Amino acid sequence: MSKPLPNVARGLLTATRAHAAAVVARLGRRGYVNFPFASASLLWLLDEGGTRSTTLAQRAGVTKQAMSQQVKQMEREGYLEQVPDTADTRAKVIRMTPRGESVKVACAEVRDELNQAIANLIGREKAREMEAHLDAATQAFADIAAES
Repeated sequence: MSKPLPNVARGLLTATRAHAAAVVARLGRRGYVNFPFASASLLWLLDEGGTRSTTLAQRAGVTKQAMSQQVKQMEREGYLEQVPDTADTRAKVIRMTPRGESVKVACAEVRDELNQAIANLIGREKAREMEAHLDAATQAFADIAAES
């Protein structure tokens, strides 16, 4: 009798959830208790002087309505602000507040800490191999989705 196929989806899902929990816990220790982890990628999508919401939505691959909700949540927590666009005063741009800038730095530090923890656990070479396997899985899933 052959062994069942590995459950890659389960592994990816549980690893993603555990990673998110670790990030939130580490950020909480740094004082970012209510950081909306699901919106964290927004911080890296913003241009230096600010970015219009429609542009952010395009970059994130979400609807304008979904982006608006994420921005409002990040505004409530003090990470983002909306200000008039200097190129068109009828429009607004979203930019990071000083708190947003500091949590972005904290996120990068936490990412490095977690990567180091994995490298310490399984070794740097195996961590690199794992990253390569995850990249290959991502590409395989993207290819499968494109076939449909």
